[in-house]
Amino acid sequence: MGLIEYVDVLAPPCFEPSGEVKPVAAAVADGNWLGAINLWIVRPGPALIYQERPPGGWAPGKLDGSVAGYYRSGESGLDGLREAEEELGRRYPIDAVTAIGRRLNVGVDSLGRERRAVISIYMTYDDRPLSSFVLDPREVPAIYEIALDDIIGAYRVPGWTFEARGIDCMSQPVKRIVSADDFSYMWDGYHRKIAALAHRYASGERELEY
Repeated sequence: MGLIEYVDVLAPPCFEPSGEVKPVAAAVADGNWLGAINLWIVRPGPALIYQERPPGGWAPGKLDGSVAGYYRSGESGLDGLREAEEELGRRYPIDAVTAIGRRLNVGVDSLGRERRAVISIYMTYDDRPLSSFVLDPREVPAIYEIALDDIIGAYRVPGWTFEARGIDCMSQPVKRIVSADDFSYMWDGYHRKIAALAHRYASGERELEY
């Protein structure tokens, strides 16, 4: 039986901790606002790392942020970088990570539960071989390296498809044909906006804001 993780319930309008702490499952079931991190890993190309979501929960089988997860109770900001080590076997120093901003997201998971998240967005650069990533098979079935122009094209051009290549949790090569429908649904064009910001990040710009 897995260890129960506790999270802080955030209170609008500033979305700071309310003082109420709950297990993740209970907070999701109650429709509470929770803090989460998205770390986007920029690659040569330029490209972004996308992870394939595991079965069940949020957006199963869809392509989602490089690293993502809820903050545990008492965590905030760059505390969430532990997710990179847990999910992808990567440790990123704080000075190699750029804060992009925060966004609100509401989505429905595979169990019909409405998930409300206040997402802190960060970006970093990593040009090490894809084969050097170590995936947690419980959380990340596979990762893909996707060119920024393909991400933008998928959202701008009807019918745009492309082949994405990556590795699975056994470090074996994988590929899939991708369209806009393969990305996790975000109501505000999140993936396209992140790709545009990643273009600027890859060129050396660090003063970015979502």
